[in-house]
Amino acid sequence: MSTTKVKRRVGKYELGRTIGEGTFAKVKFARDTETGDPVAIKILDKEKVLKHKMVEQVTVKHQLTTKF
Repeated sequence: MSTTKVKRRVGKYELGRTIGEGTFAKVKFARDTETGDPVAIKILDKEKVLKHKMVEQVTVKHQLTTKF
């Protein structure tokens, strides 16, 4: 029996290994499936963000780092 590793996707990104981890999030290596470009994606733990009332800080950080 062969084992095939299933890659997780978020939108157009194929997720790889975890490259960093903190209290509220993990940072994953990913690849843009359209261009092949490598990227880093931060995946937040929604429960922890809500529990610690960090929604406003997360929203501001998102606005500062999102391309226009």
